Amino acid sequence: MSNADIILRSSDLINFYVHRSALVASSPFFRDMFSLPQPQPSPDEVLDGLPVVGSPEGAEVLNSLISMLYSVSPEIPDSNDSILALLAAAQKYDMVTVQSSIRAEISRRDLLSPTGSETFRVYAIACSKRLIPEMESTARLTLEYQMTFENIGEAMRSFEGCALHDLADFHWGCKSTLLRHFLSLSGIKYIRSYSRIWVGCPTVRSPKPERDEARLPTWLEDHFQKFTQLDTFTQTIPKAQRLGEEYLEALRAHVNETDCHFCTKVHTLKGEAFCTEIKRGLILVQNVSYVVEAAGAY
Repeated sequence: MSNADIILRSSDLINFYVHRSALVASSPFFRDMFSLPQPQPSPDEVLDGLPVVGSPEGAEVLNSLISMLYSVSPEIPDSNDSILALLAAAQKYDMVTVQSSIRAEISRRDLLSPTGSETFRVYAIACSKRLIPEMESTARLTLEYQMTFENIGEAMRSFEGCALHDLADFHWGCKSTLLRHFLSLSGIKYIRSYSRIWVGCPTVRSPKPERDEARLPTWLEDHFQKFTQLDTFTQTIPKAQRLGEEYLEALRAHVNETDCHFCTKVHTLKGEAFCTEIKRGLILVQNVSYVVEAAGAY
């Protein structure tokens, strides 16, 4: 690079010619380092007349990091490990703006979207590097999978400190929130207008309108009953589409078995709103905060 006045050398001995001013402008770490009196470099610390500064980052990460300092197309690595290492490097050098730009590029290119057991491993690595936004985003991705030792597999080796405990707490909080929502709809714990619309079904158990009880037909109570297993780690958070499909399957089975015209009419008039209310539980889950207090004990 023309007019470069310093060389950054990666851990795998690749040299990058950069401008000291670019490092200082983007990083308080380098600003403070270069503000100190610099000792006379030894011969092996000089190349092409420029001082060489060693970096613990590999060439791929260092190249990506440097690309964020200049008006060039940013070079973001493809692998999950390298992306996390790049974010960690930007965090270590206190490059707040650079780190934000990296995350924007990751989002734009839809990177860092692991699946299966890789989701748990990426979460664990993000925890070890204290990358809180990535900790939360990947923690939410793990909700799609059973949190069992068999399912986590080799990713278990990547967990450190309280990372697994924090993730278990997050899963528990999300599932408890969704379970409470389903219980409220069933009328078991609460009385809600969305439950009252089904009171006219002949299968409603022990209807007592004088007590304003909002009980559901047996087919809906049985449908919601299966969600009581959400308090185990072998269950996953259902997707919105599946919630709607399962509701329709339960309704269809009920109508085919009993020829219930009442539930058919209710579904026609208010079924869409009721289904939306069922799915609202997933919005409540999205609002469950990921807490990293225990993670501070790493």
